[in-house]
Amino acid sequence: MKTQKTILLIHPPVAKPCEPPAGIAKLAGALRANGISCRVFDANLEGLLYLLDHRPAVDDTWSRRAVMHLPKHIDDLRTESLYAGMDRYKRAVADVNRVLHVAGLAHGVQLTLANYQDPELSPVRSRDLVAAARHYRKNPFSPFFEKRLDGLFSEQMPDIVGFSVNFMSQAICAFAMAGYLRARHPGIRIVFGGGLITSWMRIPGFDDPFEGIVDDLVAGPGEGALLALCGRAEKAVVADAGYDFTGFPVDRYLAPGFILPYSASDGCYW
Repeated sequence: MKTQKTILLIHPPVAKPCEPPAGIAKLAGALRANGISCRVFDANLEGLLYLLDHRPAVDDTWSRRAVMHLPKHIDDLRTESLYAGMDRYKRAVADVNRVLHVAGLAHGVQLTLANYQDPELSPVRSRDLVAAARHYRKNPFSPFFEKRLDGLFSEQMPDIVGFSVNFMSQAICAFAMAGYLRARHPGIRIVFGGGLITSWMRIPGFDDPFEGIVDDLVAGPGEGALLALCGRAEKAVVADAGYDFTGFPVDRYLAPGFILPYSASDGCYW
């Protein structure tokens, strides 16, 4: 009989793909320090690279040029010399964003390296987030995350899947991924946390509108909540567990070197 819980932590699209997510690294550090089996999945970085590799056909001059130079731009964004010239850097980012823009248009959304906007779905309307979950196949990342999640689950089926949702630009895609999990793997416990979720839950009178999609919403630091779900609350070692970046594709981020993110404090000093 299985006794120990296993967890998969997900960083959903879209956020700047220049560094591994600090929040998930901190959660992973606390879980692993307590002997919990934990894997991480940067769906943001991998999803953006997937769309760049599986872009639709283009017919305008700018898009054709951007596609032609795309491999070099990606390599350059990982090379220190690019950042010595602002014009070259701006051109590389503009061309990469152009390719993502075209990929997004095929699904009716506006997409860049740092933003995701759907004219039909708003991340500030709960009914739209529920719709994103129900109609997950409309999401431009759906072919990617369906195949990738199935692969991860074939390696090891998690008991809990946690989403770290910190920005408005991540909300629609996070709910689309949760919708897929709920349809495909209804027995998995889905947990949402992160800065955006925390801000929603601290609105006076907040009433969870995501029943049936998300099992648990967590406000503030999530280490204690995840450890409690794994039955480790009484023995939990949370403080000073550190950040664990094991499992992140550190050589694939669009930066000239490894960026080490960390949090110097909890909450807002204002």
